[in-house]
Amino acid sequence: MSKQSGFTLLELVIAMAIFALLGLASWGLFDGVVRVQQGTSAHERELRRLQRVVTMIERDLLHATTAPVQLTADFVQFQRSHWRNPLDLPRSERQSVSYRLDNGVLWRESQGEGTQEMRRQRLLEDVHGLSWRLFEPQAGWVDQWPSGQDSRTPIAIELQFSVGRFEAIRRVLPLLGVIP
Repeated sequence: MSKQSGFTLLELVIAMAIFALLGLASWGLFDGVVRVQQGTSAHERELRRLQRVVTMIERDLLHATTAPVQLTADFVQFQRSHWRNPLDLPRSERQSVSYRLDNGVLWRESQGEGTQEMRRQRLLEDVHGLSWRLFEPQAGWVDQWPSGQDSRTPIAIELQFSVGRFEAIRRVLPLLGVIP
């Protein structure tokens, strides 16, 4: 009787089938990891963009002056100071700033005091809702300003909006320039 060395055809087919199943399972796992990474990266980009916009609004409100604030449902306008002047040009440090929602896009408009140029900056797209409110110590939260009693000054502003996958974001920010 002669001794056979090697594998039979059936053994080779079974081994190839096992390797094919392992390869498919590995590919499925790899594909899942790549998809999760892409989703996480997209979420991170949206969150960074949102943080940049909120930081810009906070910075503007941090330098708000005691000049009157105008407020409607999807629009707020105020005056800020400490407008950067890196070239040391002869100009005012005050700037009129407004934020408005227009067809799902949040815009920032600014105009330096004494200048004719209005700068318009697109901040966020896919904004589903936006609302502003001001807090006045005697009246509480109000949706419109001036409310008819112009002698009072609001001390805080509330921003609520939903954008993209972020359903409800609420920020309450003090108006430091007007706090006694």
